[in-house]
Amino acid sequence: MKGQFPQFDPGAKVDYKAIWETSLFVFDTNVLLNLYRYQTSTRDQLLDILSKLSDRIWIPHHVALEFQRNRFTVLADQNKRFSEVQGVVNKAKEGLRNDLDKLQLERRHSLIDPAPLVEGFDSLANEFLKSLEKIQKGQQKLTDPDPLKDKIETLFSDRVGPEASGQAEIDTIYGDAEKRYQLEIPPGYLDANKDKHGPAEYVHGGVNYKRKYGDFLIWHQLLSYAKEKEIKSVAFVTDDAKDDWWWKVKSDGPKTLGPRPELRDEASRVGGITHFNMYKPEGFLRYSKEFLQSNISNEAIQEVRDVSRVRTENARRHRDIMNRAGGAEKAVYAWLIKKYDQVEQNQRGYPDFAVKRNGENVGFEVKLVSQPRMMGHRVRELVHQAHFESTEGGLDSVTIVLVTESESDAMELTNRWLSKWRIDLPTTVTFLVGVLDVDESEDRRFVPFVKMSLSETNIM
Repeated sequence: MKGQFPQFDPGAKVDYKAIWETSLFVFDTNVLLNLYRYQTSTRDQLLDILSKLSDRIWIPHHVALEFQRNRFTVLADQNKRFSEVQGVVNKAKEGLRNDLDKLQLERRHSLIDPAPLVEGFDSLANEFLKSLEKIQKGQQKLTDPDPLKDKIETLFSDRVGPEASGQAEIDTIYGDAEKRYQLEIPPGYLDANKDKHGPAEYVHGGVNYKRKYGDFLIWHQLLSYAKEKEIKSVAFVTDDAKDDWWWKVKSDGPKTLGPRPELRDEASRVGGITHFNMYKPEGFLRYSKEFLQSNISNEAIQEVRDVSRVRTENARRHRDIMNRAGGAEKAVYAWLIKKYDQVEQNQRGYPDFAVKRNGENVGFEVKLVSQPRMMGHRVRELVHQAHFESTEGGLDSVTIVLVTESESDAMELTNRWLSKWRIDLPTTVTFLVGVLDVDESEDRRFVPFVKMSLSETNIM
């Protein structure tokens, strides 16, 4: 049996020197987009490494497409951070002054003079805001020429894989992806619900692309290129930390052993790749320092690590929300099938479910609510959308199901509805607030709490 299952041997001796001398280095979209998140010094050091490897770097066509499509989103997010920080600082200044004013120290405690503190804090804050404004002026603007984009495009000139031949090829790949996702075969299956709460598809070059299959399409293009060019050693660099790329076990906390064994097996079996390795950006920098003698500073490695950590945490929070939202939908569906003979599920689009009731088509749109206090504006959006769908979308009425995770949240939603959000509901729109109850077996059950319409509010 020795040597029969090499994909399950993370401790096998690896000739890293040979990897760095011969491998094709393939980069994921997130690695290129992260260049916009790094400080200039870190960005330049990473670009220098890519330049040293220039004859052995490559990206699948779908990576290049995703980079071009998502670059503006990253730029806008980076620019938005300036106004967010400014808001935090100004709020802190105002909050300090207001809280001290409430104490009325000039009348109640003549020995305490808060003026030096307030003035000192204001001076410090104003100096910070001035420096922030200066940095902001140098930030890449959305419509300005983009020198970083030019550098990336120059580095990967003639280093981009071929585009799919057309819709038929893409549809065949997506058909394979869907079967794999159902069996949780990596990579990409953790993106199976990616299109549920955002734009599901987009068109490029007359071809319809589905967002949830992006990771698998990149993997497919990588293997196809390696097989065609008979490339035997590949190093894939990605900032994606999900379990459908990395082999993780629990050993005094989670420990990453390397690529998923299924990926190594498929790389060999399908792509003809003898040596398949994966790096996260931090590891890529560390090894480049050793094998390319690259001038990578410890500060750059720390920043790359920090950016990856923040992205991973944000992605984890997003997946948690999506999983909870999916659990809410399943619970509402189980509740509906007990009430109605036939419930139609809508995998994409509006509403989530539809039923026949007294000869009418009734839609049910499910929303998980984790912060009832923040729902004021959202309630109006939900009403407008429901009213439009009930008049233009072939529905006779729509019930908006607001699912909370505690009875106190359900009560707060109801109280806010009655005291602040009571608006003139269209007769075709109803709100149903309920609680997601989790029993001892961790099954989730939807429990209706209150039903609210134009004419009445009924506690259930």
